[in-house]
Amino acid sequence: MGGADRLRGARPVAPPPHPRQGVHPPYTAFARIYNRWCAELDPGRWGRYNVALARRHGFVGGRVLDLGCGTGLSTRPWARIAEAVTGVDRSTSMLRLARHLGGRPSNVRYLKADITAPGLLRGETFGVVLANFDVVNYQTRERSLLRLFRNARRLLTPAGCFLFDAVTEHAYRRLLNGVPVFQRLPGGAVLLEGRYRKRPGLWHGEITLLLAERDGHYRAAVERHDQRYYSPARLRTLLRAAGFALCHFYATPTFRPPGPRAERVTVVARP
Repeated sequence: MGGADRLRGARPVAPPPHPRQGVHPPYTAFARIYNRWCAELDPGRWGRYNVALARRHGFVGGRVLDLGCGTGLSTRPWARIAEAVTGVDRSTSMLRLARHLGGRPSNVRYLKADITAPGLLRGETFGVVLANFDVVNYQTRERSLLRLFRNARRLLTPAGCFLFDAVTEHAYRRLLNGVPVFQRLPGGAVLLEGRYRKRPGLWHGEITLLLAERDGHYRAAVERHDQRYYSPARLRTLLRAAGFALCHFYATPTFRPPGPRAERVTVVARP
């Protein structure tokens, strides 16, 4: 979702009039304006950062897998340098946009699947496996995250690398805890509210979407987005349990180790 990064540029504004309310599962109604919500994150810059990190850790070409690809913001930058790119997500709405937006490079495919399911893409291997934009934090149960890590390990080539990002506790406590933010966007608006509980490290978020209709009214949809904070020590333990031998932590989007005020970390793990 990229919430912590996105909030730094957000300002409260007056809400649009006459909302019509509805309820939707996560990343259904949000899909309609998700790319606009992420625009100030500069997805192209994130893509270049991921490519640079992968090359720093030995990537010289081959196949790339993006777990939790959403609308393809983190998938498409690899199309120019990879032999083939596969994006996997469980949201039909997000995948529909991924296939529709930004052209359709011939070496990119999108699949609907549960990224934690045993046997995911059985028989295939990739030089880089990605999990960007809070995918790790959305695994609120450790066993789900461990299944994701095991899939990433199984799908990697022997010299490949697994690259993912995660929100820090500093971001949950300081940026995403009890501070509602309303942001107007082309075609609608987003209200993000959340609460962080240090024990057991859970963040409960609610996104209210106001989507412009042709008659000048707004349709409202509420989505629940729960996440979990994982400490670097816990991530290392789970990565080792999944079969990874090496892992490096960076303060996103730099090549420096994360400090206490880092809002996001990027991890590169290798077999």
